[in-house]
Amino acid sequence: MMKRRFVGGVTAIGFTAAVFGGVLAPAPGRSQDAVTSRFDPRDFRAPVGSNGWQPLTPGLQLVTRGFVNVGDRRLPHIRVYTVTDVTKKIDGVRAVVVLDQDIDGGQISEQALDFVAVDRKGNVWNVGSYTESYEGGQFVNALDGWLGGVRGASPGILVPAHPTVGTPPYYEGKVPGREAPIAQVFKTDQSTCVPFRCFKRVVVIQDGDEHKYFAPGVGGIRTEPLGSGGPQESENLINVRQLRPGALAAITAETLKLDKHARSTVADVFSRSAPAEQKR
Repeated sequence: MMKRRFVGGVTAIGFTAAVFGGVLAPAPGRSQDAVTSRFDPRDFRAPVGSNGWQPLTPGLQLVTRGFVNVGDRRLPHIRVYTVTDVTKKIDGVRAVVVLDQDIDGGQISEQALDFVAVDRKGNVWNVGSYTESYEGGQFVNALDGWLGGVRGASPGILVPAHPTVGTPPYYEGKVPGREAPIAQVFKTDQSTCVPFRCFKRVVVIQDGDEHKYFAPGVGGIRTEPLGSGGPQESENLINVRQLRPGALAAITAETLKLDKHARSTVADVFSRSAPAEQKR
């Protein structure tokens, strides 16, 4: 799953500026330019805000078809992104748990739990994540595991409440000893077509060496790489649906299972965290 933000090396971009639609915006690759957003649990108390470009409706499921270039090969995969009805208390905030699955050749190759929360202003925060890899349907190892407030890690913003071109780049979270991912709003009010359908009022965010497209009322609809060199991944939305209760129940069970497994695979981070629980 190429999107894991805290796995691998530097996320910096090899150029300092890019021009989009006549607007010159600095590339979010230099940590000295990035803003650390203030995280305060009091900002997440009722009434909770909402973000039109990153909906967190339980049962909302997005399916994207992706390709990654590895050498001369172009390898396909399917990504299934589901907002669950599971929550977890992290750093004083009750976060929504998103199950993010990569399917290669009909089998799960990676599964991730993304822990996200929306503050009263509508900013979507990244407050933790956990990722597992599989081969032949069998667990191999944990690739990533961190929680805000644990072992020096701190949350960051994923999608601002009011995306605006020209605002400073921002950290998506910080984990000691790892390169902190940086993002920045590059375009707003765009019209974009993907295999599912065409969208208006799309926001484009540069996240490391990728452009990510967010459509109102839906969420992420496209990911495309910048530059060249190394594995280049692209994704496009092919389906959106609202899961029925039975299908959501299966997702809930898998999500709770993964959160429980994290207690043994990444014990130094998850063992003392509050267990995830289904929202009633």
